[in-house]
Amino acid sequence: MKRILFSLLTVLFVLTSCGPDAVKFNDAIAKANVAITEVSVSYDGDLTNAVNNEDFASIAAKTDSALAKIDAEITIVKALDVPKGGDKFKEAALKTYESLRGVVEAGKGFATLTKESAIEDVNKLQETYQTKVDEYSKSFQELAVAQAQYAAEAGYQVKK
Repeated sequence: MKRILFSLLTVLFVLTSCGPDAVKFNDAIAKANVAITEVSVSYDGDLTNAVNNEDFASIAAKTDSALAKIDAEITIVKALDVPKGGDKFKEAALKTYESLRGVVEAGKGFATLTKESAIEDVNKLQETYQTKVDEYSKSFQELAVAQAQYAAEAGYQVKK
């Protein structure tokens, strides 16, 4: 009886000491990436339509909605238990999501425009927005690299 109990305790210790599962960790971040990408694409389309139609008043609400979705994904990823070696991957994900947050916050500037706004004001907002988009694209590429490195270290393959 003592041997069985000792064996069960040993197995339990081994299972609990392994920590979070690398693949589940990857899948959780991948799921957040899908949600973040959807927010990015949707927001960019909404912003483009609003600017093209000079519907500047609608931008603030769309921005607030996008920021809430981004914040939700940030909260989810921050709460993840990190398996051994996963810190850089998690940090890259959070950096990417914060970068998208910067894009959306830059987009909110378009809500200050009116039909009478000077073209210079529009151009300045577009430059700022594009700079943030470029930063986001770069951080997303860095996230892909961090994911691939983590996968190699953790011994699994990333599904494409």
